[in-house]
Amino acid sequence: MKEFNQLLKTVRVLRSPKGCPWDRAQKIKNMENFLLEEVYELIDAIDKKQLKSVKEELGDIFLILVVITEMFRQKGNFDLKEVFKTINHKLISRHPHVFGKKKLNNKEEVLKHWVNSKAKQKKRRSIKDRLAQAAPSLLLADIFFKELSYLQGENFKKTSCQKPYVDLKAKVKALEKSKNSEKLLCGIVIDLANIAHRKGINLETRTRRAILKQAKKSTYF
Repeated sequence: MKEFNQLLKTVRVLRSPKGCPWDRAQKIKNMENFLLEEVYELIDAIDKKQLKSVKEELGDIFLILVVITEMFRQKGNFDLKEVFKTINHKLISRHPHVFGKKKLNNKEEVLKHWVNSKAKQKKRRSIKDRLAQAAPSLLLADIFFKELSYLQGENFKKTSCQKPYVDLKAKVKALEKSKNSEKLLCGIVIDLANIAHRKGINLETRTRRAILKQAKKSTYF
């Protein structure tokens, strides 16, 4: 695409010796922080259904991804061509039911195959190896239970759906008299995340929205 090639050319000029001093001075760590900021801004724009802002924030994220890739290219590691080649190979290899002869009859079978093939390829021994450990805790919990449900399939649904509710009630009841409040509170949050996953609720997103809604009502004057 002409426009994408132009973006790549612009970034390379900015990062060149004759480019912008600020752009040349940026490091990977700076880009990590910028990427996090822009992702949250994109989510905010999507939630608010502000299409103009969504378009702008998507552009900002593409820019950051191109800059990060350019930084690695300048170090002699890889370039955008290799990035695109890798992701295309991954998509084809993990969709053998589309690009190959493997039979996967429903989305549950597809998800289980996807999770297992990733784990095998990346030599993961436990779900912990799958988790981005720097992610926010509620998001981390959501990913954990999602991964667990993919692996266990119907067994996850059959494994005492009432258990997280029972555990939650017991912990809440014990909280008032307990001297180990921290452990109980963490357990309560995990139980809530489990329940939220079973109900199809993203607790990270919904909690953020609820806090912002409450914060709007809490005025200073």
